[in-house]
Amino acid sequence: MQIIKTTCFFILIGMLSSSCNNNSNATMAETKEPEVKLSTPWTDQVDPDNVHGEYPRPIQQREKWKNLNGYWEVETEKMDTIPFGKKLSKQILVPFAVESYLSGLEEKTDYLLYRKTVEIPQDWNGQQIMLNFEGVDYDAVVYVNGKKVGDHQGAFDHFSFDITPFLTKNKEQEIIVKVHDASNDGLQPVGKQVKEPEGIFYTSTTGIWKTVWIEPVNKSHIESFKITPDIDASTVHFTAETAAKGELKISIMDGGTEVATASGTSGKDLKIKIPNAKLWSPENPFLYDMKVQLKSGDSITDAFNSYVAMRKISLGKDHGDTKIFLNNKPYFQVGVLDQGYWPDGLMTPPTEDAYIWDIQTFKNMGFNLLRKHAKTESQRWYYLCDKMGMLVWQDMPQVYPHENFAAMQKQADKDEFEKEFKNMIDDLYNYQSIVMWVVFNEAWGQYDTERLTKWVKSMDPDRLVSNASGWTDKNVGDIVDMHSYPGPDVNPVEENRATVLGEFGGLGLPIKGHLWQKTNWGYRNMADSLDFKKSYTELWDKVWEMKKDAAASAVVYTQLSDVEGEVNGLVTYDRKVIKIPVDYLHDVHTDNFVSQVEIESPQHLFVDNVKVSLKNRKDQPIFYTLDGSKPTAESKKYNRPITINSDTELKTVAIENGKESFVTSRSFEKVETYQKPEESIATKDLKSGLHYALYEGKWQKLPNFGKLKAVNEGNTSIFQLSELSNKVFDFGLVFKGYLKIDKDGIYVIQLKADDGVRLILDGKKVIEHDGIHGMDLNEKEFALAKGNHHIELQYFQGEGGSGLEFEVINEQGKTLKEPLYSKK
Repeated sequence: MQIIKTTCFFILIGMLSSSCNNNSNATMAETKEPEVKLSTPWTDQVDPDNVHGEYPRPIQQREKWKNLNGYWEVETEKMDTIPFGKKLSKQILVPFAVESYLSGLEEKTDYLLYRKTVEIPQDWNGQQIMLNFEGVDYDAVVYVNGKKVGDHQGAFDHFSFDITPFLTKNKEQEIIVKVHDASNDGLQPVGKQVKEPEGIFYTSTTGIWKTVWIEPVNKSHIESFKITPDIDASTVHFTAETAAKGELKISIMDGGTEVATASGTSGKDLKIKIPNAKLWSPENPFLYDMKVQLKSGDSITDAFNSYVAMRKISLGKDHGDTKIFLNNKPYFQVGVLDQGYWPDGLMTPPTEDAYIWDIQTFKNMGFNLLRKHAKTESQRWYYLCDKMGMLVWQDMPQVYPHENFAAMQKQADKDEFEKEFKNMIDDLYNYQSIVMWVVFNEAWGQYDTERLTKWVKSMDPDRLVSNASGWTDKNVGDIVDMHSYPGPDVNPVEENRATVLGEFGGLGLPIKGHLWQKTNWGYRNMADSLDFKKSYTELWDKVWEMKKDAAASAVVYTQLSDVEGEVNGLVTYDRKVIKIPVDYLHDVHTDNFVSQVEIESPQHLFVDNVKVSLKNRKDQPIFYTLDGSKPTAESKKYNRPITINSDTELKTVAIENGKESFVTSRSFEKVETYQKPEESIATKDLKSGLHYALYEGKWQKLPNFGKLKAVNEGNTSIFQLSELSNKVFDFGLVFKGYLKIDKDGIYVIQLKADDGVRLILDGKKVIEHDGIHGMDLNEKEFALAKGNHHIELQYFQGEGGSGLEFEVINEQGKTLKEPLYSKK
């Protein structure tokens, strides 16, 4: 199995070559060779002798350090006692989770015991030795030479221990890390990882999954610090907490030239004035280098290199609308949802080059924002976003949305969530590419939203805070955020909050030969690559119109790559196929394409005739045909409304400077009569609202409700699912009643649902969108006669979010108010 640059990874004879042992002479039990489902371009570049060999904390880079990544001994079963001083039976490649292919094990377990022997360099003698863990999932207890050093809970934040008191005079020091991870069985923040992956949840990560390293420091050293740019005052604020009082000296460099310097006492705010400061943006990601020294008298007791980006993120007014500003100017954020998963390393990329490829490729596509969704990355990733110029929205990884979450959650769980949240902010505060903290994703684990949003803002007043990305906004924070699949759509902009579209799109396109599993899904499945490209372009055409008409400040497309069974990425999970050409995507994301033609007509059904208008958002020339043939520049040019009086297939295209839009088409159908109600019932015998029946059960598709027993029934005038069911998921609803039509006409029924939905009108199934999916719009036109039409609406909620909306729109484009009734 040649997946990495070594002749000995894991071999079937059950013995590792001694040249690959890396501080261990353990004899291996016979181990089944893992099988890679999908490799990436970097799978074979993983070198066990130098795994993620870059300095792991680039915002504070000291001269001396030692990387402890590589082979560790490991046990993958629960052990009642720790066998100090004894070799363990297996090996694992750190920092890859035990479930991953690159770990060399690809096992599932709740318990891990790691062991490694380490030599401390002789020139570190007399200094404190810090043992650093970038990330361990979840509950870690650390021992050195048989003694407990400390413990830590939390999958996503860095932690350190001073191991100096535990070192011996022996040449090798024994480090043991005991790990327990309940994953989604508990109420710990897990993000998207679960033990049984399906749908929008992916393979769990257990154990060490980010870099481990040691470094020497003097007793008097900088323990923590904050860098805060202030472009309005052309100043950098620097504060540091130190182990002992000392004098700080900060130098700010532009290349090799020192442009500013300041000195002061630790624990106090140092203000460093930068003349004519160069501002950072995605288009010009300029970084000032910083040299930081801590002195005690004439001695330098600590020194490291850092950097700062001079940027400001804020809200402001643009033509009276609240917008997101970057560096005091309106800045439209073109984003993509970045889940940060890899088929070979799961939550850990195989190499840093994989990180770079993601960021650079999507920058080339015209994106300027990555929403880091439900996880954190190593600090190297945030440094690369700083360096390469990519804005970041950082989610707090959420608790798995158990259906009885509210009943399970105790104060201790809240305390733990908030501790981990604060640790994340402290870890990542100095990376200026991060411009927003997202407190909750939708309703997953949501509690005390108002308090938490204000708390986060108090910790970091210079960044934006979104209280909840999705459908559970609590009217606090800087942002009102909608999720709309496929969308796009946004909430109305507010006086003190900008409006954004935190998730949309989700167009699914599986690419044969690049799939994680046999069954795959997207929020809206595409027929082929051309359908995908066309539908994607249509979405972004609407985005640019929405930006203008609805004062949107940002959009985030779902998503960067396919992830396991979810195939709605712009690139495949293995990063080997880009589904739409990069140059074309750059044009789409920067509005440099020929806008598609919009066919303006109140309906496609008509009785006598219908007038049709055509428009192009950019007023580019429009050409059309009425016989179903493809329009060209030689076809009839549009200059006035078209009258249609028979069955017709209209096709249109916009053409400018040799470039043309995708063809837009619409069929028009002449009907002789309006559909009459299937039964006669007088309005006086009806009352407002529909009768509903609630069912409980776990389904992947709509069940036969006629064979099930309802657990509750009643009458409702609104589709507020939380008021009809106290369950987060695993329930169904059937609504029955009448649709009141006051006059003959053409009506559009719009139905949005997450998940499966079916509409039966006058005994006929007219709309169905079954299965597990996001909040998706389905609509259909009907020629309806005056009267009360019988209606039945079936719905079920499976995993993830929930939602149900129903509207009836008349020929004038107005939504009917209170059109639904049931028998008295």
